[in-house]
Amino acid sequence: MKTKIFFLLLVISIVCSAQVHITNPVLSHPTSFAIVVDKDTYDKTKDAIVAYRDAVELDGLSTYILVDNWKNPEEIKTELIKLYNSSPKLEGAVFIGNIPIIMIRNGQHMASAFKMDEDRYAWNRSSVSSDRFYDDFDLKFKYLKRDSLNKYIYYYSLLPESPQRIERQIYTARIKPSGTDVDKSDLIRKYLFRVSLQKREQNYIKNSFVFTGHGYNSESLSSWSDEKLSLREQFPQLFIPGGRMKVLDFAMSTEMKEILLTEVQNKDLDFAIFHAHGAEDLQYINNYPLSRNPNENIEAVKLFIRSKIRTAERRKQDVAKAKEYFIKEYNVPANWLDGVFSDSLIKADSLLDYKLDIHIEDVRNISPQAKFIMFDECFNGSYQLDEYMAGEYVFGKGNVIVADANSVNVLQDKWPDEYLGLLNQGVRVGNWHKLRNLIESHLIGDPTFHFSSHSKYDLNKMLVLDNDNLEIWEKLLKSDESVLRDLAVRKVFRLTKEKFETELINIYSSDASFNVRMHALKCLAELNDNAFRQILKISINDPYEFIRRKSTELMGEVGDTSYIPLLAHTILTDESERVSFNGKSSMEYLGALASLKEIETTLNDMPDNVSKEKIKNLLSASFKRSDEWLNKELIPDIFSDTLKLKSRLSQIRTFRNYRFSNGIPELIKLALMKNENTIVRVNTIEALGWYNFSLQKNNIILACNNIINDKTNPDELIQEAIRSKNRLMTGDNDVLLP
Repeated sequence: MKTKIFFLLLVISIVCSAQVHITNPVLSHPTSFAIVVDKDTYDKTKDAIVAYRDAVELDGLSTYILVDNWKNPEEIKTELIKLYNSSPKLEGAVFIGNIPIIMIRNGQHMASAFKMDEDRYAWNRSSVSSDRFYDDFDLKFKYLKRDSLNKYIYYYSLLPESPQRIERQIYTARIKPSGTDVDKSDLIRKYLFRVSLQKREQNYIKNSFVFTGHGYNSESLSSWSDEKLSLREQFPQLFIPGGRMKVLDFAMSTEMKEILLTEVQNKDLDFAIFHAHGAEDLQYINNYPLSRNPNENIEAVKLFIRSKIRTAERRKQDVAKAKEYFIKEYNVPANWLDGVFSDSLIKADSLLDYKLDIHIEDVRNISPQAKFIMFDECFNGSYQLDEYMAGEYVFGKGNVIVADANSVNVLQDKWPDEYLGLLNQGVRVGNWHKLRNLIESHLIGDPTFHFSSHSKYDLNKMLVLDNDNLEIWEKLLKSDESVLRDLAVRKVFRLTKEKFETELINIYSSDASFNVRMHALKCLAELNDNAFRQILKISINDPYEFIRRKSTELMGEVGDTSYIPLLAHTILTDESERVSFNGKSSMEYLGALASLKEIETTLNDMPDNVSKEKIKNLLSASFKRSDEWLNKELIPDIFSDTLKLKSRLSQIRTFRNYRFSNGIPELIKLALMKNENTIVRVNTIEALGWYNFSLQKNNIILACNNIINDKTNPDELIQEAIRSKNRLMTGDNDVLLP
């Protein structure tokens, strides 16, 4: 380890840039790290911050401490850019205490799932809290305002001329405890002292668990089981004696909450993954228990109806009418609703509900031990709030060092375990996280933490200083370790783009690794040319469920009707509910009635024991509803001159999530109508910006150019056309999350 003390007189040099007090590093290393802290927190926790700085430096990072009464976010970003352009090169930063929080608007296309009407809903709900403002130096923002209630929150809009995808220069994380009636400075001190000691320990990955909650990925057992195979590639030592990975599913036990709270307190636990639905203060673990006999079925129906009646009361609806509806709808006796508002029954139902999920209070009463936790759940990382779930795990009573969590809702169909095997190679959690460019994904805790490793490569150094060294990454393409080949595919592609296409096809066609093949397909999707569109015809039958799932989804995005026969066969025969679900959606986007004919043709070729009529009737009803929705509701509504503006805009925004190919010409027509309401045209051209993979993309770009070049158009419309054009030219922020 390098321990050379630099700067004169072997002392810490303190320099002052404007009001920013910078404590320079003590030890010299190839790369650096920045601790950014507000002055009040620093004054209260200085001894702990210095201890943490020392531990980080002993672990191989020259570390700066930046202290100020930060007046605005730009001050921080300016300082980080200066350090990044200095030597040693900055690789990451951590924000401790009350550091300005950025709420981003006009950037929902960089989120995996978040699509909230920014005009209709309050800014604090319709903006995305994100530190991509700080760690992606190329993104360009316009300051909008400071929050009127929380002085640490600032609103910014992503500018149309900005890059429209995330490619971070550094990683960042937050050390911001959760709680309202707590001394947060004291929690920070305790956390930093604890982590300073933990960083000196050797910690090889030997024990982990991955959990899947109810409703996740359509509760597909194929999806659930294939993830285990993918993780085995990345953590082989966990699948031989001496290692352990528990793969848990909510359906394994009605006591899964208790099981998880026990497992997460295992002192040998290294990392844990939660796949589930979530909220700021909740992890949704279990559904109501499946009934095993007639009496339990009756009680389940009673419980369901009671919950609906109480919901009606909360919404100030007519309770009597609600009771009458459910009695008639489910043909149940009226006395099944007796006592629905009695204290004893409400209490009993509440206790049952509470037992299903992990609440923020539950975490406060346990001692979590996993050094790293991934919360693949909505809102668990809402660090803009005073209380949030990930903060309770990291800064509570246990030994959690860092968590990956989301500040808003997140898509289930993302690749949650992407590059995760790099943690097995000793890569810092921050350097791993920097490869995953989502606006809502954040690290809570120490981003410099890494597990111990026997790897012969210093991947941390390579990821920062050798990022553009093609020769190094090309050598790793031939590695025996799939995790290294996986990373090399991405790095070589980044440096060579189209020149790598033929080899990408060969890698997809021949590599035994699920993860390597997935990355080859992802790179081909970024090229988004004919080779990609042809490979989908093969990848739809890949042995790996996730590749099949994304392939069916991408077919719908492309909009090529030649995919319909392949999709018809897939949704009727694939063993994964999620693959079938995505395939059905794609067929509806390609043309519901044409798809229905292909379903009938495919069914006719299937064995006689197949319930052909039943399947055809079910799909026929669904496809016909989809066709009517598009052609008799959505398209007429967006052109309607009698429908309220609010309703028209809502229908236009529907095309952001449901990208019907046949809707594109109609949307283009509406966007170009000079006599149309400007707000309608702006929302229409924004919706067209979501069709990145479409074969009609060039037509959309032409429409954008038409609007941009016609200076008689309102500036608001021109700016949105610039933004949509840039999005389409650049490609999706993450091509696996179109």
